[in-house]
Amino acid sequence: MSSVLLMNSGCSGVAKIMTPKEKEILEALAWMCEQYLSRGNGFLDHKAMHAGELAIEVLASYGFVKSDIQGDSWTEEGLLLLEGS
Repeated sequence: MSSVLLMNSGCSGVAKIMTPKEKEILEALAWMCEQYLSRGNGFLDHKAMHAGELAIEVLASYGFVKSDIQGDSWTEEGLLLLEGS
């Protein structure tokens, strides 16, 4: 097995261990969300699409997206994931 990458999971304070393949998949998912769900101001809108809701949930479970009263938005780790790919 290849080396693993450790990502900080924002809200829960728990670190997630990712393989390089998982990181590649999450980068692709993050860019799909940025392209199709972004409001252009750092916030994401799943537009009542179940696939969008699930994508945001997956990214949130790794600490790349956070939810609050204003909606879903990229965390610092999420922005770094986008910048690094």
